[in-house]
Amino acid sequence: MKPLRYYQTFRFKVVASIALVHLVLMLTLVIVVVQGQERTMDAVLHRNAESLARMVAIASRNAVLTENLGTLQQIVRYAVHKSGVRRVRITNAQRVVLGRSGPRRIRAHWLTVRHTIRVGRYSVGGVTLSLSRAGVWRQMAAARNTGLFLTLVALILGGGAGWLLSRHLTGDLEGLMRDVQRLGGDHDEERRVRVRRHNEVGVLSEAFNAMLARLARAHRQTEIERRKQAESERLACLTETAAAIVHEIRNPLASIVSGVELIVDDKGASESERREFVALVRDESRRLNAVLQNFLKWTRPAETLREAGDLNAVVGQVVEMYDMTLNRDHHHVFRLALSADLGPVSFDADQIRQVVWNLLLNSAEAMTSAGTITLETSAEEDWVYIKVADTGSGVQGRVERLFAPFYTTKAEGTGLGLALVRRIANAHGGWVTIYQPPPRRPGRVRYYAGGEP
Repeated sequence: MKPLRYYQTFRFKVVASIALVHLVLMLTLVIVVVQGQERTMDAVLHRNAESLARMVAIASRNAVLTENLGTLQQIVRYAVHKSGVRRVRITNAQRVVLGRSGPRRIRAHWLTVRHTIRVGRYSVGGVTLSLSRAGVWRQMAAARNTGLFLTLVALILGGGAGWLLSRHLTGDLEGLMRDVQRLGGDHDEERRVRVRRHNEVGVLSEAFNAMLARLARAHRQTEIERRKQAESERLACLTETAAAIVHEIRNPLASIVSGVELIVDDKGASESERREFVALVRDESRRLNAVLQNFLKWTRPAETLREAGDLNAVVGQVVEMYDMTLNRDHHHVFRLALSADLGPVSFDADQIRQVVWNLLLNSAEAMTSAGTITLETSAEEDWVYIKVADTGSGVQGRVERLFAPFYTTKAEGTGLGLALVRRIANAHGGWVTIYQPPPRRPGRVRYYAGGEP
């Protein structure tokens, strides 16, 4: 199993979740508190500014009426000395400035208040005060910095607490995970995981151990059944093989024994009859030897030694050899369609000769009269194909049964030819199949033997 990265673990997710919750809560708290404090301090500053403007208006009422500029300037200097006052203006009813201090223009970040100077119900002038918010901003910045510092501390403490909590929660899970991973490559039937504590993970570990015990029992039972099945199949195969060998050997031996008895005991037999009996014994002995040779090839297959070579040349050699020997009685016509683009092919030359020979022999014996046998080689992508087609009547019944050992439809066949073909094709990394066209067209049987080049 692929190991987990740290950010994929349950511990990381718990720590990240707790830290994120702390961060969101603390930032929200800081924002709410700082904004509330800012509004409060602005309100206090505004009240102080209005109170100071009212005091200046009361103090300057008589000086405005008499236009005593010296007194008004003293009042302005008094107001400027107050903390945070940046600009003061005292005007009469016609808005003529009688006393002032500070810049001509009001800054955008200043707090400006205006108060009317009244005598009774009449307005005789006005006072304009502008106060700087710098002090408020400094306090707000200090409050924000303090809040962020506390947020960082809370984040560290929350992350540490989350790590400790996650370690406590996931420690048993990680131990169970390590035990399960260790058991993944262990084939011991007595394997178990360790139960660390009596909690939910402990209950899960006990249930897992119970499941392992059931699996071990099921595995043992399956292994017993598999061995019984293998033994039954082996005995059935031995029985079938022995029956096939007895069947194949019985007739040649009976013919040999009968021929020898006639030669030895029948004194009235003529010389021609004796020669006929001797030929019978010789043919049956050869047949018996062929059966035993095929059986030995089947039970002890030779090692496949693949070397790069010319597959077309091997096919041509087999066809020429067959035509010079066994084709004298059949007079079949051979048609070769060998691909010129085949190139070097990796194969065992002796085993492929055996494959082509067996396919030719089956095709020849499948045709009752002289016919045409076509051999074709081709290459498609990473595969090389050998195709053998004949003009016989086709295969009757299930095609797949022809590859079963000792199965044959011929009176004198051993049933091992096509079985050897399939074994050699499989040893080369390929396969062999039989293609039979639909019955409404002329019947032809094609043997395909394919393998990697």
